[in-house]
Amino acid sequence: MPHPKVKISDDSGNTVGVTGNKLDVNLGTAASIDIGGVEVKGHSSCIAYAQNVTDSAVVLATRPCKHADIMATIANTGIVYVGGIGVSATTGIALYPGDVYSIDIENTNLLYVISTVSGDDVNVVTYD
Repeated sequence: MPHPKVKISDDSGNTVGVTGNKLDVNLGTAASIDIGGVEVKGHSSCIAYAQNVTDSAVVLATRPCKHADIMATIANTGIVYVGGIGVSATTGIALYPGDVYSIDIENTNLLYVISTVSGDDVNVVTYD
């Protein structure tokens, strides 16, 4: 999917240019500054999966990513807690059925989930 084109302009409406992957910022009639390489990053793909949650902390499936959304499934009957290793019902972020937790993270295996009701589920969407 092609990335949308973005125009950057100064306060006067003059368009800022990119030359050889370098942002060219005009500081006046003759001066300019090279701020180095410029890369516009976005999400190139996403992966969705469901994972069962028990009443003991379990690690989320390994998925390298830039961002993840974790939703407690609407049909859950308990509260799901999200956090790092050692997450518990007193230290995690509480997700009631339908609640979503969003995080910028490099891999979902850095997150653990636990539920007050064994057999609840979370839906996870990761973005690269």
